[in-house]
Amino acid sequence: MTPRLAAPLLVGALLAAAAAVAATPKGLHPVAVVTPAAEGSAKEIVVLADLPAVKIVAITLRAGTVLPDHSAPVPVTIQAAFGAATLTVDGVSTPLGQGAFVVLDANTTHKVTPADNSPVTVLVHHHKGGGQ
Repeated sequence: MTPRLAAPLLVGALLAAAAAVAATPKGLHPVAVVTPAAEGSAKEIVVLADLPAVKIVAITLRAGTVLPDHSAPVPVTIQAAFGAATLTVDGVSTPLGQGAFVVLDANTTHKVTPADNSPVTVLVHHHKGGGQ
């Protein structure tokens, strides 16, 4: 590609990106969740959004990695975005197939285990407004 052709293409791409940002309505917070790669760290944690009312975190578990017993000081929603997992609360296991979700009260101790040897990504929504 010649420099004379590359410059207009680069300018066009930058203008398109700027237009996309400008077109995002106030109050809309786009969040992207990607399919987990088979290889990578045993546990990856990515904060997708941290807003006044909710914090959304993507947690990917690989190779039999378990998210051990823990709790949150606020209610949380846990959804299996990719893959499947088992959620354990008070010794009772609940399967979370892809797309399934549960809501936990604040301070509920729980753990998450991948359902098989495939990676699983769960989305955790920390609801900041209430600890009832």
